[in-house]
Amino acid sequence: MQAVDQLEPEALCELAVDFVFTDTERERLTDRLAEVEPNPYREYEAFDAAIAALLDSDVVSPRLREFAEEVKEWDRVERPFVLMRNCPIDREVPVFDYENPVESKHELKETFIAEGYLSLYAQMVGTPPVGYHNVNDGDVFQDIYPKASMKDSQSQKALGEIRFHKDLANHFVRPDYVNMLSMRADPRNRVYTCFVANRQAIAELSPETVEVLRETEFHTPYDDLTVAKTNTVLGEAPPHPVLSDEVDLRFFEGRTVGQTERAERAIAELTETLHRLKARVLLMPGDFLSEHNNYSIHCKEIAEVYDAETLKTRWIIKTVNVDDLEPHGEHFLPDRFAVVNG
Repeated sequence: MQAVDQLEPEALCELAVDFVFTDTERERLTDRLAEVEPNPYREYEAFDAAIAALLDSDVVSPRLREFAEEVKEWDRVERPFVLMRNCPIDREVPVFDYENPVESKHELKETFIAEGYLSLYAQMVGTPPVGYHNVNDGDVFQDIYPKASMKDSQSQKALGEIRFHKDLANHFVRPDYVNMLSMRADPRNRVYTCFVANRQAIAELSPETVEVLRETEFHTPYDDLTVAKTNTVLGEAPPHPVLSDEVDLRFFEGRTVGQTERAERAIAELTETLHRLKARVLLMPGDFLSEHNNYSIHCKEIAEVYDAETLKTRWIIKTVNVDDLEPHGEHFLPDRFAVVNG
């Protein structure tokens, strides 16, 4: 097994890196984020407001401001990924209980620097995060972190691989972005997050398959994490097209099924194409990746496990974000800000 510094660069990252914090920039922002007092899991609105107060301060470097303005102007169909490195994360990264990682996080995590950075970035590019009542009881800041009872699921709490999907593929509030900030990873475990831009996949499909994918001949059940808790009972997900608009794919490999023979053939071709085109990223602590959820698709691939125990503690903190809260207002809980009733 090679050490991480001996791996070829392309083995670590097959996406372009868009921004790298200098150590000085990172430490300065980390120090300021550490001073934010509200707990985002108990006082989310106050926490969000405290982060907003930093936007006009000199702790946000001109270089970061310029980059955020550039990102806002990107064509997200053409450039659905933002990859940043050396980002601020907590200096103390506790290990959570494998049986109850969310409850353990609430007990053990005493600083909220990573949450602060996720909130700061979202505010700078104008994409507010949302929570879901059935996911971590509505926490806006979620975790890609294994949980014993869900280790074999196809969710962010899985221990094993997660097939190609977009987050909340058939939910009535589908996020526009998935933002991920790596907190802990053993580089000896080759666990890749893999990505494909929708436009690339569609360009490789036959015209016949593209036509079939636009028909309402497919079904995707609600995701494992959404139905694991029943704070809100969702019922049966409706049939849907896999491809809508120009490049919006609604698909979960192994879960989306065709309701006709031609639909099943279309799924087979799409699946083969995604695996052929995938770009892999070995996310290490301080790596931040923002993915447009409607214009790209991702999976978790485990190429090699060197240490099964450290695999159980791999941690990426995440948010799911939207372009605008207002269109989703009817689905929010009346007593909790930006938390979807589902």
